[in-house]
Amino acid sequence: MSGSVWIVSYVLLWLAVLVLGFSVVALLRQVGVLHLRVAPMGVHFAGEGPELDMPAPAVTGLGTGSGAGNDVLDYSDAEHTVLAFTSPGCEICQVLKPDLSRLDRAYDDVRFEFVDHADHPEIFGRFKVRSTPYLVAVDQHGLVRARGVANTIDQAEEMLAEVLIGPPVEITL
Repeated sequence: MSGSVWIVSYVLLWLAVLVLGFSVVALLRQVGVLHLRVAPMGVHFAGEGPELDMPAPAVTGLGTGSGAGNDVLDYSDAEHTVLAFTSPGCEICQVLKPDLSRLDRAYDDVRFEFVDHADHPEIFGRFKVRSTPYLVAVDQHGLVRARGVANTIDQAEEMLAEVLIGPPVEITL
């Protein structure tokens, strides 16, 4: 009888170890999810894209006017134009597109233009964009005012606020 007690306790201990192992894996996943949610705000500059305060490259072929397809994007049509670079295989881009469209409707003085890599790889090259989702804000004079990778709508809104209001000022007392 004492031999069977040891076997039962041994099996129970292994079951406990397996349950604890699965619990650790589940907790690690949750830590990753929390890290994404409370990650630093703001657009992340990935060392790519056009230079700040320099003229933005010309954009043709987005179909923004009556000639649909050969028109040159006129940056002076809006106070600010935000070019959102996306790609078909980017899941974050697919989630972000409807939110950016809502922002487009919310701001009268900002226009959003989506540039998909599958349709316009040459525009990606002109703007030196290698990752998506990537945002470039251009003012009405055609100068690049902000750029970077925006993985959440909060990051896109912060970039937009920086462009519209100006960068945050650090106050020291």
